[in-house]
Amino acid sequence: MSYVHHPLGQDLKVDPVQLPSPELMLASAREVYQAYCQIHRDIAPPIGVAMDRHKGRGQLIFAEQPILLPHEYFIPAVEIQGLEQPQPA
Repeated sequence: MSYVHHPLGQDLKVDPVQLPSPELMLASAREVYQAYCQIHRDIAPPIGVAMDRHKGRGQLIFAEQPILLPHEYFIPAVEIQGLEQPQPA
């Protein structure tokens, strides 16, 4: 095992992380939600999707009060289903 010494007061250069846009997060959540609902038509649908802000991946949520990690964002099913309807012009 090796260690790297960084003297105090020396700025470390860190590249900024590009987070997924809100539109991309909603689109990803919609894909996860719809895929599940198409396969499991006879089971109660999830209440929403927990999206990972760093990776853009979604996890279906079935519990009424989801517990999220600090890097997760909850998108409720109502918001996902609202995306399916055409927007008024």
